[in-house]
Amino acid sequence: MISSMTGYGRGEKSGGQVGFVVEIKSVNHRFCDITVKQPRELLQFEDRLKDLVKSYAVRGKIDVFVNQLPGGELGATVVADEGLIKAYVDAFARLNEALGTGVELDARTLTTIPGALTVTPVKLDPEEIWKVLAEAAKAAAEDFTAMRKREGEKLAEALTETGKTLAAMLETVRERAPEIPAQYKAKLEERIAELGQKSVDPQRIAAEVAIFADRCSIDEEIARLDSHLGQLFSLVNSDGAVGKQLDFLVQEMNREVNTMGSKANDLALTQTVLNMKNEVEKLREQIQNVE
Repeated sequence: MISSMTGYGRGEKSGGQVGFVVEIKSVNHRFCDITVKQPRELLQFEDRLKDLVKSYAVRGKIDVFVNQLPGGELGATVVADEGLIKAYVDAFARLNEALGTGVELDARTLTTIPGALTVTPVKLDPEEIWKVLAEAAKAAAEDFTAMRKREGEKLAEALTETGKTLAAMLETVRERAPEIPAQYKAKLEERIAELGQKSVDPQRIAAEVAIFADRCSIDEEIARLDSHLGQLFSLVNSDGAVGKQLDFLVQEMNREVNTMGSKANDLALTQTVLNMKNEVEKLREQIQNVE
């Protein structure tokens, strides 16, 4: 079944000293355009994340958001040098005693002492980090894919319904088209009679009708449009990314309907063709969101 290019998915995974939440959302786009937004500490995994998401989606403007779960230790640790801080406190106490002052030190002041705090980057195995991140990303991608498939089912129903409406209109055109030359012949004979022409060569009338019939014949267009509709129903019920194929198919349908309209020499047929153009436009709009 076809998939929509619109979707959202979320995945969460913790392991060891790290944990991540990955969210994926997408809208329609001609190509596969993936943007990853994540902490700087994870920039080394950007290409891997893009490759992972590409294995789930062929087309779409896709945004991937990565956030670290609270409590994780990815980044850095801060260690206080308690001995150094105590030495400063003792020295300050002695100074207070010597000067006869009662100034107190608060924690904020103590943290400004040079060397009181040491920031140490956490050294974790990048592959261990990636293992957890990849599991969160896969969970998000699977959730994302499931939503796109659900949306795809709705699109398939809409496309099928529009295709059936167009097929019914095409059948009306198929039935009406052969009647047009006969009606033209009747009108031509009626016009000749009104002009008082009593001795017109029947072969000449037949030749004129034949030229008219050839000029307004839409048999080929009917056959091609019928074939395109068959392909439409087949693609809508197939698996995989068929959006580009459907887009090309609708362009061809539009071409055939326009040709019918230019050849139509009948009011009823022209009205039906105009309605067909509306249905083809519906197909075009619906297909814009098919992967």
